[in-house]
Amino acid sequence: MRVFFDARVIQDHFPGIGRYAWNLLAAMPQWLAADDHLTIAHDPAAQNTRYDVAALAPAGDPRVRIVESRTPVFSLRNAIQGGPRGALSHYPYYARPYVGARPTVTTLYDAIPFLYPGLVPSARTRMLISVLTALAAQRGDAFFAISQATADDLTRRFPALRGKVTVTPLAADASFSVSAAQSRAAAARARYHLPERFALYLASNKPHKNLVRLVEAWAEVVAAGETTPLIIAGHQDARFQHAPDRARALDIQGAVRFIGDVSADIMPGLYGACALFVYPSLYEGFGLTPLEAMACGAPVACSNTSSLPEVVGDAALRFDPLDPAEIAQASLSILRDPALAADLSRRGVERARTFTWSDCARKTVEIYRGLWR
Repeated sequence: MRVFFDARVIQDHFPGIGRYAWNLLAAMPQWLAADDHLTIAHDPAAQNTRYDVAALAPAGDPRVRIVESRTPVFSLRNAIQGGPRGALSHYPYYARPYVGARPTVTTLYDAIPFLYPGLVPSARTRMLISVLTALAAQRGDAFFAISQATADDLTRRFPALRGKVTVTPLAADASFSVSAAQSRAAAARARYHLPERFALYLASNKPHKNLVRLVEAWAEVVAAGETTPLIIAGHQDARFQHAPDRARALDIQGAVRFIGDVSADIMPGLYGACALFVYPSLYEGFGLTPLEAMACGAPVACSNTSSLPEVVGDAALRFDPLDPAEIAQASLSILRDPALAADLSRRGVERARTFTWSDCARKTVEIYRGLWR
C-alpha cells in the first residue's frame, strides 16, 4: 500500500487541523505493514512553531519519507494539481486538489459554517466554503469525521457523503495527564496570580463558544453566594468583546477575570488547579478542550449539544447552553459538592483514556486498506 498524506496543514495557520495531522501521523507507523509506504508532504515555507515535522519520519524506518510541497493551500494551483499516481491520497482539509489520481480520502471537522453562517466573515467566503466542501464530497472516495455529530450534520448538508464517512475520534495530547496537571498547577497559579480555588473556561471567544451566557450564568452563581471566581482563558479576538462588556454591565468584574491566551505548557497546570472546568459551547466538531480537562483530572460541566455528549459521556455534568440558569446550577453543584467533584474527576480521567491517537490511526489505516484493495 502506498499512501500520500498532505501535511501542509501542519503550520500555525491551522492550529487544530495541524494538531490532528501531526498526532495521526505520529501514531500511524505502528499500523503500517512492512511493505507499506507513507509519503508525507509538508511546506517548509509555512510558519510552523508547534510541531517537529522531521520527527514524523523515524530514523531507520524506510516506510516513511518526507517530501516538500510549497504549493499554498489556498491557491488555484492546489485545486488542480492532483495527487501522485499510484498512491492513495489523504487530504486533511476540504481545500484540496479536486482532480487527478484516485483514490482519495478527506477529513472533515465540523458544520459550523453551515449551522452558524454568521460566524463566517463574508458571503463570498461562505459560498467558497460551501462550493469547496461540495467538490470534496463529490471527488472523495472516503471521508473521516471527528465525531458522529459532525458526520450526521455534514451528511445532511451534502448527500454525496452518504455511506462514505467513518468516524475517527480525536484524543488529548500526551502532555495532558494528571501527573502533568498536578506538577504544573502551582506554576499556573503563580503565573496568573490565581486563588487557590477557581473555575476555568479555556478556549477562544468566538460567538459559538457562548461566553455571554457563561458570564450571565456566573452572575447567578455570585447571586447564590458562591465566591469562587471564573477565569476565562484563551485567545480573545478583538472583534468579539461581548463577554467582557456583559460582565461590566452585570457589575461582576471581580468575579470574572479574562487572562487571555495561554501557552501550551501552562494549560495542564490550569486544568489541574481548577475546581471546575465549565464549557458552554453551542457547537463543537469534537470537543477536544473538555477531553483535555478530563485527562488532567478536572471535574467538567459542559453543553449537551453537538459532539460534546459523545466525548464526555457520563463523566461530566451536562446542561442546556441556551439557559444560563442551567449553566449556573451545574457549576454550583460541582463547586458545592466535593464528593461529586471527586467522582467526576475520577470518571473523567477514565473516560479520557478511552480516546487514543493509536485508535484513530488504526481506524484510518483500515480505511486506507479497504480502498487500496
